[in-house]
Amino acid sequence: MNDQLWQDVLALQVLAPLSSSYLPWNMAAMRPSGVVTVLNEIIINRRRCIVELGAGISSIYIGRLLRQRGGHVWTVEHDEQWADAVEQEFADESLEDVVTVVRAPLAPTESAWPDEENAWYESEAIRRTIADRTIDLLVIDGPPANDVARQHARYPAIPFFSPLLADDYTIVLDDVNRPGEQEIMKRWERDLGISFEQHVLAGGIGIGRSRSSFAV
Repeated sequence: MNDQLWQDVLALQVLAPLSSSYLPWNMAAMRPSGVVTVLNEIIINRRRCIVELGAGISSIYIGRLLRQRGGHVWTVEHDEQWADAVEQEFADESLEDVVTVVRAPLAPTESAWPDEENAWYESEAIRRTIADRTIDLLVIDGPPANDVARQHARYPAIPFFSPLLADDYTIVLDDVNRPGEQEIMKRWERDLGISFEQHVLAGGIGIGRSRSSFAV
C-alpha cells in the first residue's frame, strides 16, 4: 500500500463519526485525507463563513460538521445536473440550513491566465448569493482544470475573492500535485503576501493563511 493510499485509509477512519450514510466517492472528489485537513481547519481555527468552489463529497462532510459546530458553507457549482444531485443530498440530510448551493455557470472573466481559455464561474451569480459576507475559509476544488488548455482555470478565485476575505483567513487549494496548481500557488503567494504549506501526500492540498494559526 503506497503512502497516499495509507493516508486516505486512516482518514476514512477519522471521518467515521460524520459518515452517517454511503457517499459515492470518485476520482474527481477531494481525497479523504484532504477532507480531514479541511475539517480540522474548521474546528481548530474556528472557521464559520466558508466558500467552496466545486460541490461534492467534501461539501457534505463540511455541512455535517457545521450542523454540529455552527456556521455556513456556500458551495459554488457550474454543472446544473451535478448541482441538482448534491442539493438533493443536502435536502435528504436536512443540511439546507448550513449549506447553500450557488449555481454559477462558467463565463468569460477578466482574470484568466494568459493564453488560456477565458472561463470561470459567473461572478454575478456568486455576488448575488454571498453578498457582503466576510469569508474566513475558501476551499478551491473547481472549476475543472485537468485539461492542458485550462490547467490554470482556478487562478481567478483570488482576484475575485480577495476583497471578501476576513483579516484572519485560510485558503485551501486542491490538486497541488499538478503543475498548474503549483504555478497558481506561487502567483497567489506573491499577490497576497502569504505562504502555502503543501500537503502532497496528505490530501494533495495546499494551505495558505493570513495569520500564524494552529497547523492542521
